Amino acid sequence: MITINIRKSEQCNGEYSLFLSFPYNADYIDIIRQQSERYWNKDTKEWEVPFKKFEYLVTQFSDAEIEIIADTNEPFLEKSKVIEIPNGFTFKTNPYQYQKEGFEYGLSHDRWLLGDTMGLGKTKQSIDIAVAKKIQKGYQHCLVICGVNGLKWNWLNEIGIHSDESGYILGQRTKGKKTVIGSTKDKIYDIDHIDALNSYFIITNVESLRNDEIVAKLGELCKNKTIQMIVADEIHKCKDPNSQQGKGFLKLQAETMIAMTGTPLMNQPLDLFIILKWLGYEKHSFYAFKQYYCEYGGFGGYQIMGYKHLDDLQEQLDEMMLRRRKEDVLDLPEKIYIDEYVEMTAKQSQLYKEIAMDIQANIDRVKAAVNPLAEMIRMRQATGYTGILSSTIQESAKLDRMIELIDEAKQDGKQVVVFSNWTQMTDVIYDKLRAEYRVNRITGQTKDADRQTIVNDFQSGKYDVLIGTIGAMGTGLTLTAGTVEIFLDHPWNRALYDQAVDRCHRVGQTNSITIYNLLTKNTIDERIWELVNKKGAMSDALIDGQWDGSKGDLVDYLLS
Repeated sequence: MITINIRKSEQCNGEYSLFLSFPYNADYIDIIRQQSERYWNKDTKEWEVPFKKFEYLVTQFSDAEIEIIADTNEPFLEKSKVIEIPNGFTFKTNPYQYQKEGFEYGLSHDRWLLGDTMGLGKTKQSIDIAVAKKIQKGYQHCLVICGVNGLKWNWLNEIGIHSDESGYILGQRTKGKKTVIGSTKDKIYDIDHIDALNSYFIITNVESLRNDEIVAKLGELCKNKTIQMIVADEIHKCKDPNSQQGKGFLKLQAETMIAMTGTPLMNQPLDLFIILKWLGYEKHSFYAFKQYYCEYGGFGGYQIMGYKHLDDLQEQLDEMMLRRRKEDVLDLPEKIYIDEYVEMTAKQSQLYKEIAMDIQANIDRVKAAVNPLAEMIRMRQATGYTGILSSTIQESAKLDRMIELIDEAKQDGKQVVVFSNWTQMTDVIYDKLRAEYRVNRITGQTKDADRQTIVNDFQSGKYDVLIGTIGAMGTGLTLTAGTVEIFLDHPWNRALYDQAVDRCHRVGQTNSITIYNLLTKNTIDERIWELVNKKGAMSDALIDGQWDGSKGDLVDYLLS
């Protein structure tokens, strides 16, 4: 007789393993030794193999009498279990059907990877799950760790949209009318007084985990059940388990853990290690992981030349990941708008402040100008790329995030359209992208004879990215090959913005499109975007000379 005991994994990867015991039989041992992952426990006299091999082994041992022992309360035996939404939970914003399925998946899984492609609302799904867990299990706090620094603000905004809970960014402080992120000391103070924050969602960036004291204090809160859920957004950015932040990240464990990424990780197998390790599906060291999955060669035999056993890695990924693609989802809206905030670098922020101070010092001249808004272009350009204004400071948080979004889109087989108001900005974007991507651009300097050729080439898939100014590329062109649009800055009125958006969303477009609006926090970007979204205010101010005086002078308002 062969006894198969199903219980928590000890050495195999994955949450559960098969533990086989039987009287000595050479044929049975040969079958087990054919498995790429198997372990012999000399103390219990059992072979441990991954749970995913269950059906295969039962087939191989078809001539033997098999006894299966398992805890009937374990979720792997609950295939037909109906997921019940906790009493008292309601969706604040109505989910699409696939989002509801993700929500239900999250209620029945404690540790997993949400791998939906960009634009499918991973943040909303995680927020809904976290709120339901609070009702269902009485969770005190959910910690959100952002792999991309600027996403802290997006989470704060999304929490307010999709739930009645409050969110708090560690270290946030109010200065005048603006919320800024303080020092490491401020973050530590907030952690020490976490209950006084009166916020269920506690948000921080992964770079905070480079500080040992922060990691130790957060780890203690996890151990004493003050933090009972962790969501790691853009987890693929935390890829090095040997880095300070990687080591800190792996130390944070909670009852419920959700990793989030829209990047197809099988293109970079080693990046999967920290995800699998954090979620508890990888039991081995990074060294052992590399030895198993990497083909070595080159000088000294230390260079990674390729990969092996990727079928095993894919099976392991499938075991703990829920992934949907836009083209597989039937109830998506035609346009998905995503406002993303980025934080300027220290030098970029300093240059922006200097320009703003100069405008304030000459405020009377600015207000008396024929077009006072034109006087503020330098502030807008500083949020995009400082190199337009300075020969010594050449930095851009927006461009850094843009490249990340383009890379994610390319890996998922999507073409991207990038818009800016200024030709200078499109030149910078082109120079930054052309080494890694197939790219072209359309500006006011593009000859009429070349415009349609460039469009045709983009439509045929010749380019990964098409860059253009809103004035030159925002009207009249059909760019339906593009399904991702990125706005580095915005026109002064909604009509021009909508026309630019509709370059991709036109007759012939069979897919939904995702539109990213990149905004720098605590800058003129926020004011302009607020006014553009009102559809009439900015247009009236420019065309008719009208302005809603309830907010004071227009220039003062933009500078606030």
